Amino acid sequence: MWAKHKQSGFTIVELLIVIVVIAILAAISIVAYNGIQQRARDTQRKSDVGSIIKALGLYNVDKGAMYVGSGCGANGNGDGWFNYSYAAPGSDINECLKTQNYISGTIKDPANVNICTVGDLGCRKYIKYTCVQNSITTTYIFANLESVGHTANDTDGTCASNTDTDYGMNYFIKMTH
Repeated sequence: MWAKHKQSGFTIVELLIVIVVIAILAAISIVAYNGIQQRARDTQRKSDVGSIIKALGLYNVDKGAMYVGSGCGANGNGDGWFNYSYAAPGSDINECLKTQNYISGTIKDPANVNICTVGDLGCRKYIKYTCVQNSITTTYIFANLESVGHTANDTDGTCASNTDTDYGMNYFIKMTH
């Protein structure tokens, strides 16, 4: 006699369960990937700040107490953006260090943001600030790390304590000279 042939396959419920599981795994992977990229950019920022401090130290050894500024040291301390010329004429601090062979290339934040304004807590540039505190000249290099939360007192105790609330800077290295 004839045997009844049963067709095999997946039911719609089984297919939907598989699709949902794949979607959940994809969402988890995307979130994890974004966190990894943020930490990688933050690692680059920390490395860049260290390179800037080293270059400024070499500049100080060669030039004395005058720290590079916009216009290649013309104003003595060069407060402001490391890779943005805010005071014409003159080139930015990065370009000055590069043309005088203290750094080999352009140091830019890995997010490659072109402009920052006051109140922009997502600013992705480096800031250099030099001041005299208790008769000691100190230079700070600031950065804005993505994977670290922001508070209103991240840069308190520095001579540029408003960089956290104005630009979102939450990481710095201090250099005393």
